[in-house]
Amino acid sequence: MSRLDTVYNAGGSFINLGLERIKVLLHYAGNPQDRLKTIHVAGTNGKGSVSMLLSNILTEHGLRVGLYTSPHLTAFAERITVNNERIKDNDIERLDSFFQDIILVNDDFKRLSTPSFFELTTAVCFQYFFEQKVDIAIIEAGLGGRLDATNVIKQPLISIITNVAMDHKNILGNSLKKIALEKAGIIKKNSVIVSGDRRNKTKNIIGEYASGLNAAYFSADDVKIVKKKDFYDYYGLKLRIKNILLNNKALYQKYNLRLGIFSAEILNKCYENSLNLKLNENSTRKGISKFYNEGRFEIIKHKNSDIVLDGAHNPEGIRSLILSLRRVFSNRNFIIIFAVMKDKDYETILRRLSSLSGELYFIALNDDRALSKEELNTFLKNNNYFKNVFIFESVKDALESAVRDKNRDDVLLVCGSFRLLGEFKRTVVS
Repeated sequence: MSRLDTVYNAGGSFINLGLERIKVLLHYAGNPQDRLKTIHVAGTNGKGSVSMLLSNILTEHGLRVGLYTSPHLTAFAERITVNNERIKDNDIERLDSFFQDIILVNDDFKRLSTPSFFELTTAVCFQYFFEQKVDIAIIEAGLGGRLDATNVIKQPLISIITNVAMDHKNILGNSLKKIALEKAGIIKKNSVIVSGDRRNKTKNIIGEYASGLNAAYFSADDVKIVKKKDFYDYYGLKLRIKNILLNNKALYQKYNLRLGIFSAEILNKCYENSLNLKLNENSTRKGISKFYNEGRFEIIKHKNSDIVLDGAHNPEGIRSLILSLRRVFSNRNFIIIFAVMKDKDYETILRRLSSLSGELYFIALNDDRALSKEELNTFLKNNNYFKNVFIFESVKDALESAVRDKNRDDVLLVCGSFRLLGEFKRTVVS
């Protein structure tokens, strides 16, 4: 386990928005981010899936692709990959030490404060991708966009905004307009922006923001994707691809798939010569067939039980998850193993989950940011959403109880927090 794993597991994921610290840190490293060709991805939901789909497509076309995503489930190295190969532990330790030395010897950080876990992680990713001489680096924003550490990118090849929904209201704002403007903060002057948002109000906000910066704006609503049984057909600006296999049953992945292919098409349209990229049907289809995103409607078997793992942790994500569950597991009952961070809209999340008419197995995570059992009980006194609620101190105890008590056809759903999913994975593997 790397030092950064240890820091994260000890609760090092606190949020500290702003670009001053990361700019200074990268300045002393020689600004590796300025020497990379990048794609910057922001949005409320779907960032990881779109980033991974796009990475797979470009890798299959012969490019060397760096991919930076968050959070990780069981190991820090999941966050930083090149052509789907995770960063090695010795490189994590080496680059962590490299930036720790910068922090120690420069007085700037006495004034600015020590960079956060995410800022340090972002610096490591930029330096690693520079060392690895990637052709392109796909960088997923952590939170928001305008003040996210990843927004030190000066001029990405394209920026992508997957969608806008209510989340992190205490940080990004309590309206869709405010949140949309925070996401739009990744758009740069005279750049290219691709939007996957399907809500006209927020789409227009992003489009107007882009227009004010003379940025070329493309909407995925201008292309079409059609599901036919287990396959998809894509009808793009010029590209037509039939019989695309996506190894994920979630309904919401249809729109992530459309945006991923469309973004590759726009990249090809704008940078075919400079990237030596010639998008084709076969390589695109093959790249998508290799898509696998842990913790996003991931279905596993454990002791003859169907278990769905999904990191949905905001009301919009939960709504999309429920639609998929009802389609894939029609007429099945659910046991919901759940934990959530208390800064989330857990009231709406729990109300929506209660529509599954399942029992709630709540995990009191050992994390200062997590909703505690006392806070849950206070909420449940006034909101009798679930017939039965059971509280556990560990994932292991909750899983053993759920497997023991479930009926034969019941489905176990694990959702609400990526930290919960990580603990679940470690419990099942061990």
